[in-house]
Amino acid sequence: MASVNQAPVCKTETATQLAWEIYGLRASGSPLPSERDQNFLLQTKSGEQFVLKLANALEDRTFLQAQNLALQHVARSLSFCPRIVASRSGELITEIQTEAGTQHLARLLTWVPGVPVGAVRRRSPELLIDLGRKFGQLDRALEGFDHPAIHRDFHWDLARGLKTFHDYKTQIADPAMRALAQKIASDFENRCVPLLSSLRRSAIHNDANDYNVLAGGGSNVYDRNQSVVGLLDFGDMVHSYTVAELAVAIAYAILEEAEPLAAAAYVDITRNTLCEKTNWLPCLDWSA
Repeated sequence: MASVNQAPVCKTETATQLAWEIYGLRASGSPLPSERDQNFLLQTKSGEQFVLKLANALEDRTFLQAQNLALQHVARSLSFCPRIVASRSGELITEIQTEAGTQHLARLLTWVPGVPVGAVRRRSPELLIDLGRKFGQLDRALEGFDHPAIHRDFHWDLARGLKTFHDYKTQIADPAMRALAQKIASDFENRCVPLLSSLRRSAIHNDANDYNVLAGGGSNVYDRNQSVVGLLDFGDMVHSYTVAELAVAIAYAILEEAEPLAAAAYVDITRNTLCEKTNWLPCLDWSA
């Protein structure tokens, strides 16, 4: 992907120097994984922790502003998402230059402690249920939030899933797999597309991958890390079908599960109690 080639290349020493110059933080630093940006964990001598995020050179400032505003919006009612930290001058986004001479936009977020769900070996029904619950709470908190930048033609928006499939289906090399995918797409087009106009649209996080979800809690081998304690990275946020949040969460939750349908059912079990508040599915029965 072109965006990967535009990722920042910044040394840890430079990142800690930027933290002091821009945010007034004296901190040690260590790199964090990122696909298209560059992130650093900063820790002060007093034990405070932050994440310095250096955006891809192709990232749009307006979309970063939308992410910041969404985080501020949900911070009114949620405690499990990061919070934006202003610079010394009061800015939430600052332009910086790396050693290579490339320009990037920098932001500072609070650190959310926890273990990525991708690193949790045991995923109990309780963890999967809490995954659905927390994303339901997030979508409820996002109610009323909107921004022009999230109304975008985005590759990973499920609202454009059929178009994406038809654009790339010829790249499925296995004829049997391609035929199966075509059947699923046709079934969706015939059975579901007529219902889509009744689905509520809203701002959604749209990226419940198992390294954007943090687990924690518990004190022993049986219940340790079986609660969702953090949701990170609003970089795939989009204005789309609200129920797409649930679909994306289920898609990641069932990966490598021996009983994927059971795992999906646990993530979705909170729909009965949250549906009226999140309006994921306005009175639609998907069991038919």
